[in-house]
Amino acid sequence: MKRVLLLSLFVLLATIGVQAQIPSEVKEVMTKCQKAMNNPNGLEYTMNMKLSMGPISLTNSKLTIASKGEMNRTLMTMSVAGIEATFESGYDGKESWEVKHSEKQDTIRITKGRKNESDDALDFDMAKGFKKAKMKLKDGYYEIEYYDPIDKKSEMKKIIFVVSAKNFYLHELRTSAKGAKVTMTITKIRVGLRDDYFKINPSKYPNAVVVRE
Repeated sequence: MKRVLLLSLFVLLATIGVQAQIPSEVKEVMTKCQKAMNNPNGLEYTMNMKLSMGPISLTNSKLTIASKGEMNRTLMTMSVAGIEATFESGYDGKESWEVKHSEKQDTIRITKGRKNESDDALDFDMAKGFKKAKMKLKDGYYEIEYYDPIDKKSEMKKIIFVVSAKNFYLHELRTSAKGAKVTMTITKIRVGLRDDYFKINPSKYPNAVVVRE
């Protein structure tokens, strides 16, 4: 029993030691940013997402994410090698839905309950995978770089959050792994969303097949 307690204490102290390397001012800005991006009145943001390998652009996407409490809605348009694809999904508080576009026929799939809880916002928890962070203020934005991953085998060596110093909205997120870089830049933010915004309206897709599960 004593050995178990000592081991538990060691793990706890090791965790505290890792967290202690993240400056308090970084934690404060990130806490305010996460709060701002989860506005209780509902918030929608549109971002451009670019995946590149060196000077070569692999994909360009436009992503709109909206959330209000548990409700969420996502619209993504992706362009790969000149071919475009669109994905839509959401949760209205009672049902999950997704629209699959096809050359032959669109399909709307509706499911009772919440299908995927990870669809409703950016993953701020990615920062927890790093031991250290540093921050600088430039042109009205906090640039926060997390580095030195806890998992030494991690392919992601750093992650950068760019946060507005005025309202703490996230402006940009940059990551890199195996030479590939992902840059997500938020171009538009809208606050205040009606509940019916999160419901699927099949009438907008008159030729779609509706499947209820």
